[in-house]
Amino acid sequence: MFRLALPTLLLALLTSACSEDLCSQAPRCDGSEALNCEPECTVGPCSSGPILQECTNGTTCTVVAGDRTDARFYRSRAVCAVTLEACDPATAAPPTCGEDRFVTGCGVYRRDIRVSCSQSGLYFSQVPACCQGAGPGDGGSDAGTGGDGGTDAGTADAGI
Repeated sequence: MFRLALPTLLLALLTSACSEDLCSQAPRCDGSEALNCEPECTVGPCSSGPILQECTNGTTCTVVAGDRTDARFYRSRAVCAVTLEACDPATAAPPTCGEDRFVTGCGVYRRDIRVSCSQSGLYFSQVPACCQGAGPGDGGSDAGTGGDGGTDAGTADAGI
């Protein structure tokens, strides 16, 4: 019985060590891949732990500074930017969703970005309506956003 428990324990330790290693390197761009780490997810939709996103569809990975005076968006983030120029989310058009459950728009990090609906709560002050539940072109559910009114792991969007 000890022989079976030891490999399982070693696998669990290696898996947790890899996750922490990725989180210690975040935020970072590795070629066209954005790496972020969310230690906890208090406003959904989002997930915790290391988050890798491939920057595709003409986007470029770049690291942007967070707002140190904002309790929600203070962390720096690696984002998949549509353009590298700054934008103003207060005057920009609202974000839009594509058929692939990705949102494109000017986020709170002052860049036009492309991010999955499951992570939109980390980049936009309000989760776009198209990410708050199942609808036409939804294509299924991801990370708790499909058909549940925008909750993730039991945490409601609370009208953000």
